Amino acid sequence: MNGVMQLAENVWIVEGPVVRWFSMPFPTRMTVVRLPDDDLFIHSPIDLTPRVAQAVESLGQPRYLVSPNTLHHLYWAQWQAAYSNTLSFAPPGLSRKRQDLAFHKELEDRPEPFWADAIDQLIFQGSRLFDEVVFFHRPSRTLIFGDLVENFDPDSLSRFHRILARLGRVLAPHGQTPLDYRQSFRLRHRQARQCLQRMPANECQRLLA
Repeated sequence: MNGVMQLAENVWIVEGPVVRWFSMPFPTRMTVVRLPDDDLFIHSPIDLTPRVAQAVESLGQPRYLVSPNTLHHLYWAQWQAAYSNTLSFAPPGLSRKRQDLAFHKELEDRPEPFWADAIDQLIFQGSRLFDEVVFFHRPSRTLIFGDLVENFDPDSLSRFHRILARLGRVLAPHGQTPLDYRQSFRLRHRQARQCLQRMPANECQRLLA
């Protein structure tokens, strides 16, 4: 339906353009969750093309914009301009990085009242690079990550980039935490382990990254 792929009841993903970082092609993907009041929770907003706008509006009214970490912010201004009634929630550190954007507040280590009936969240700490906010949609038992888990489709990569992805431990179907990100937890690994223990692994049915 208009470029939207439904993964579970009230959970969809929308693919965006590829962006390059140090030559590596990173696909962009947005997760959309329809809340019990029919408002839409938009995780990691992608390029707001007419196709994407039509697809999202067919699901409901965008209401909450969230980002998992300080890397996911390229298209946020487009969404704020197009949907002035949305509330934007920044992960730790993003409001300082993007002072040109207006945020309702910074995400905390507990769900916001706006979506607490359907979505849990925690701040995965311990990295010297950045903290990541992980979300769990309880009705569909779906964990939603940003960069804590990566899984690159080998068919979308050149031979050189497939080698890099394999070395970085992020080549599908065996994607995991990227090696460089994993190493950033070495000095505070106990803190990271505590966060890992808080994840609802036994309840999880699917993982989005």
